[in-house]
Amino acid sequence: MSIPYDADLVEHVAHTLDLRAPNHAALNQLARELDIAADGTEMIADLATGVGKTYVAGALLDYLHESGVRNVVVVTPGSTIQNKTVTNLTPGHPKYLRGLQSNPMVITLDTLERGDVGNALEEIDRFKVFVFTVQSLLRPNTRSAYRAHRPHETLGQTLYEYLRAADDLVVIADEHHVYFSGNAKKFQKAISDMSPLALIGLTATPHDATRDKVVYHYPLSEAIADGYVKIPVLVSRQDNVSDLRTQMADGVALLNAKATAMRTFCDSTRKPYIEPILFVVAQTIEEATSLRDMLAAPDFLDGEEAVLLVTSDEPDATLALLETLESPGSPIRAVVSVSMLKEGWDVKNIYVIAAVRAMESQLLTEQILGRGMRLPFGSRTGNPMLDTVEVLSHRSFTSLLKQAKALLEQTLGERATQGSIVVNPTIGKNTPGIPMDGLADIPSQVLNGEVSEIEIRLPGPAATDLHQPGLFDVGGFDRETHVGISLATVASRVVAAEASTTTLTRRLTPRSPGGIKIPLYLPHVTTRWERDPFSLTQINHADVEALGRQFSEDDAPTLTRKALDAERDEQGRVRSLITDQTDAVIATQTAIVFDTIETDLVKRLLSTNGIAATVAEANAAASIARAFLAGAEVTQQTPWRSEHGRLATARLSEWIATLQTSSPAREVREVTHVRWPDPTDRVEARPPADRHVVGNSREFMRGYPYDGWTRSVYEVNAFDAYSTEFGLATLFETSPGVRAWVRINETVPIRITYLVGAIQRQYEPDFVVIDDVGTYWLIEGKADSEMSNVTVLAKRDAARAWISTVNGSQEVQERWGYILASESVIASASTWVALKSGAQTYR
Repeated sequence: MSIPYDADLVEHVAHTLDLRAPNHAALNQLARELDIAADGTEMIADLATGVGKTYVAGALLDYLHESGVRNVVVVTPGSTIQNKTVTNLTPGHPKYLRGLQSNPMVITLDTLERGDVGNALEEIDRFKVFVFTVQSLLRPNTRSAYRAHRPHETLGQTLYEYLRAADDLVVIADEHHVYFSGNAKKFQKAISDMSPLALIGLTATPHDATRDKVVYHYPLSEAIADGYVKIPVLVSRQDNVSDLRTQMADGVALLNAKATAMRTFCDSTRKPYIEPILFVVAQTIEEATSLRDMLAAPDFLDGEEAVLLVTSDEPDATLALLETLESPGSPIRAVVSVSMLKEGWDVKNIYVIAAVRAMESQLLTEQILGRGMRLPFGSRTGNPMLDTVEVLSHRSFTSLLKQAKALLEQTLGERATQGSIVVNPTIGKNTPGIPMDGLADIPSQVLNGEVSEIEIRLPGPAATDLHQPGLFDVGGFDRETHVGISLATVASRVVAAEASTTTLTRRLTPRSPGGIKIPLYLPHVTTRWERDPFSLTQINHADVEALGRQFSEDDAPTLTRKALDAERDEQGRVRSLITDQTDAVIATQTAIVFDTIETDLVKRLLSTNGIAATVAEANAAASIARAFLAGAEVTQQTPWRSEHGRLATARLSEWIATLQTSSPAREVREVTHVRWPDPTDRVEARPPADRHVVGNSREFMRGYPYDGWTRSVYEVNAFDAYSTEFGLATLFETSPGVRAWVRINETVPIRITYLVGAIQRQYEPDFVVIDDVGTYWLIEGKADSEMSNVTVLAKRDAARAWISTVNGSQEVQERWGYILASESVIASASTWVALKSGAQTYR
């Protein structure tokens, strides 16, 4: 059986499951490989932890189901991930993959003897997904493996034999790298003996032995840049104190700081509060138990219910508590685990990670680091404390700095050489970093005891909120970088946490600069197309008669006549003959009464959309009906047959409808007012930077909030470009003639409709400026290279039409204008008057 590539199906599955871009790309690549691969081919999708491999697995199930596959085995490395997989496929469970369409019958060894499972195994068309641990697939040396290899009373064969006999079997191996340990050969044999169409591995860390089988690769560095995961921050101490108790105290201090920021954020955004979790990794059960007791003490988290110990000795009830960590009201604040939670644990509220010294070398591996990379709200908040995960290190801060490059390579892989180091970064200021390429460690001059934080930045812009497409504009931003990983002291992170909380508690309220009245009432222009009213009285009767003439000839159907005859052949045998008779005989047809024809025509005409129910229209409809019948030469003595009459009536109705829709349409613009701001208060997630710290385009950070604007309705504003938007705002602040200004963003209800070809789109200008004579101006700044761009010109012309409409409206009392300014004009203009003189100005 082949699985042909279906691009439309890939798009459909991606849409219904709302796949992220990398998961969509992974599904697409796997679908292509399934089309061309030989039976039994092993292929691997390598996606960074936290991006959503679970959704790739679900998408594969939907794609395989629609492609005709009815038997899929999902292999998991242990019971934790097996249980998670089952819940992902169980409708009604909180972890269920919303949007899943295939409705699989999920079968495990524990459900194998159920009657409905037995029935499903006998149904060829039932989509069945078998979820097994890897141990149960191996030859019988464990109880679970024995159950897979013993005869099933309904099937009359073992489950393993049933799977081997399925000619459409596909195997999905979750956490694929795990199977390349001591039992690697046994696992490979168990899979190959089932003769699957394909083995699809999903992992964040492919085993070295399988690198050549990776068909899709999406590394952690790209996931950080795209904003799908948190940013890791390695935290250590400058005083070189590294005992375990101090480290746990530091972890709790950071956890409390995160919790304060989280609660403030949830209060301001009305999102449900999720308790941040400290995740501690121990090497042995004894060590884990000791750490649990330490954290449960009064001077730490104060209560046994606040610390969850997860080891191989713990009962299933303890493991079940892992499912409650994201639930509102959960008392758990720390999870202490031995290495059993390295894979498959997708809790989103891990915010601090610590490990005992013996396991520190594993801290930055994706299996452990990945536990804290997921985002609790689905996308980044913009707040530094809520978009980062703190990773506590036993090493001194100086030691961490010296090993920065090695740490970057361990975490971000092949992109390490592209990074640069920024020492003690200033918020809102893009500082050139020290290139990492060819650097053994950080230069000694930064190791002077005054460094409390460094950022290792990678080239390219990063996402703050994936729902703000403006953050992804390309062109002109080739100097942008984003944070790949940070190294910081405990003290600096606590200070950063306090600043984050202060930011989230700060309410930005609108002001009245220059004495303007708040709220503003901004014009909103609605465009629609209207046709002139249509009336049956407008129709020329001669045209109607000419149309009716086409139905004056009634080609009535004739009867088909066959003659049956007989003749003898030369041997005297009789044979039958059937021949067509060519003389036509008109078939009997029922005629329509003339009055019925006229009444039906009038009724149809008056029921046409847009025809008013008036006496004048009724009289016009009767006149049209008579003219049509006159043209068709229909009278009381020569009425239509039923079939011919229905044909003629339908044609007249279509003709009238065509006249109605072919009349010229005209554009109608309506102007109403929208109150702004509504609501009035705003909260900025990121700590704003003083606008004066930015002195040139290289220091400017696109999209970052800047403070210190006195003539703006809001004192904090963000901009997309330095040479245009930031430069215009600075001019508005310093030039006479400007009373107040507003940075137009998604909260400001000014949208201008423009056309690109036949496609209608909307755009928002950069600013509203109110000058000292009370004129309102829409301001747009553009780079010199864009001034002749077709789209920019289309936006300009649409803005001019908008201004004309608003100024011509009796509802709008203010005078409005529009300015399109190039970056050269902005740089040269030192005053408001100069800007209006040098730019393209319309009013």
